[in-house]
Amino acid sequence: MTPRIPHQAANDTRFHPFPFARPAPRLTLIQAALPTPLAQTAHRASFADFEFPIADCEADLTAAAALVERCYGWRGYPAQRPESTTGETTLLARWAGRLVGTVTVRCGVTQRLHAETGFAEHVGALREQGCRLIEYTRFAIDRDVLARAGQDIDLAFEMIRRALRLGRVSLDATDAVIEVNPRHVRYYQRAFGFRPFGVERRCERVGAPARLLHLKLAAADSANRSVLALH
Repeated sequence: MTPRIPHQAANDTRFHPFPFARPAPRLTLIQAALPTPLAQTAHRASFADFEFPIADCEADLTAAAALVERCYGWRGYPAQRPESTTGETTLLARWAGRLVGTVTVRCGVTQRLHAETGFAEHVGALREQGCRLIEYTRFAIDRDVLARAGQDIDLAFEMIRRALRLGRVSLDATDAVIEVNPRHVRYYQRAFGFRPFGVERRCERVGAPARLLHLKLAAADSANRSVLALH
């Protein structure tokens, strides 16, 4: 029997119970007291029609790369296809059979992380502390398709939530890093608890400013369980 490779989550049976469906808020008893926009948003938000598979073939990876190129291109950023996907797991989001989202989890236990190009000393400091690192990269969502279909949901939150669980449960990682545009820092802080690590620098891969964010996955996992326990 071929031994299981830790970073190949598609072959890891511990990942099979996931993804979880994001619990719907229980609004029945307090719906009248909620502002109308919030109540309507909570009612519309549903992932029942979405699939979140792991890319397991070249066709999946090619489609994910094309989505990244298209979404980055809209913003004027270059997005070259990776020369190798060794040590990476790519999570997909499909709606009505169409690819509408993707995020790649890169395992830093055996691979060099992309963030080490611009934030080498920061990533190195985490490695020296014994952290088992993963990196979230090539994150893209086709918001135009979702908008035209009337899918008023926070797909970004759902995909990162699932990617965090993948890293924690299937890849045995302890810490995560991600490079984001400075204007997105507050979202990752508020939604997941990421913390800025270092100052703003230029990401040469996309030719744009970037901040490095860091997250302890154990803390994020505990927070996620607490949220689930409320529903």
